[in-house]
Amino acid sequence: MAKILTVDDAPVVLKILNLVLTTEGHEVTSASNGTDALAKIENETFDIGIFDVNMPGMTGIELTKKTLESKNGKNMKIVMLTTESSEEMKKKGQEAGAIGWLIKPFANESLIKLIQKLT
Repeated sequence: MAKILTVDDAPVVLKILNLVLTTEGHEVTSASNGTDALAKIENETFDIGIFDVNMPGMTGIELTKKTLESKNGKNMKIVMLTTESSEEMKKKGQEAGAIGWLIKPFANESLIKLIQKLT
């Protein structure tokens, strides 16, 4: 199973992600913002990152760039989790290095299928 880092400024979203992913047998670590996420990435490696796009301080797109430039984050598969569905925003995410896009609110089954594709 995968080691997954979830990053979202909404505690309820982190709880849902944690519940769904751990039920599927994944090891989940949560962060409430980009700075916290980068500190966790500095200390360990993760297979997959699920990053919210709109967060105060550092957006998920900025976090994606910084993660993929870091020693421990360079091989992470990153999925953007957002209410944004515009092609322009998806393009920004892809340019930053994200390989998946999940729209909030998401069906648990959609999340599970996406993670299965990435593992």
